[in-house]
Amino acid sequence: MQGYILKITPLKEEDLIVKILTPNAIHTLYRFYGARHSTINLGYKIDFEIEYTLGYIPKLRRITHLGYSWLKILPKALLWQQFITLLASHFEGIERVDPFYFELLQKMAKKLTRQEGKRVMVESYIELLAFEGRLHHSFECFVCEAPIQEDPVLVRAFLSAHSSCIPKRSFDRTKIAYLIHSSDAQFLEDEEIEELWQIIQEGL
Repeated sequence: MQGYILKITPLKEEDLIVKILTPNAIHTLYRFYGARHSTINLGYKIDFEIEYTLGYIPKLRRITHLGYSWLKILPKALLWQQFITLLASHFEGIERVDPFYFELLQKMAKKLTRQEGKRVMVESYIELLAFEGRLHHSFECFVCEAPIQEDPVLVRAFLSAHSSCIPKRSFDRTKIAYLIHSSDAQFLEDEEIEELWQIIQEGL
């Protein structure tokens, strides 16, 4: 079985509780500490087995790290872990998931080999919002519910608002419309990507 490590919770004597996203489920597993155990870390893609024991948390066994070359690039690795942490919070209390989320991480991991990290995060977040039915294609202010004719302000979940309703920096309307409709951030400047990433960090 393959999956991505969403969360690691240390226990006594270096044992761990590990949450792993697989195509159809989020597994909560117990990993015993031992000198011959493979090293695991947040965001790693691993191949593993589950050992079920009646009355106890299932155990994480036979771990193999399925690495990506960009994990050796610290800024990308840290960015990836930040997104994984946000995703883990998004899934709080959920055990069954749609294969979309596993496939999204697969696609993101592939894109990170050749694209700038934060652009990958922004484009992937658009895909996530669209899948969950939370992506708004028209510019309508979530505060006053009136249409937005000028450049919109964006807030959490990329909801749009008038700058008069939410006194924050606005984004170029044409660029944001292209991003929303195509999940493509190519026309956004680095500064705009940075600000969108800051919004994402408020929560998925």
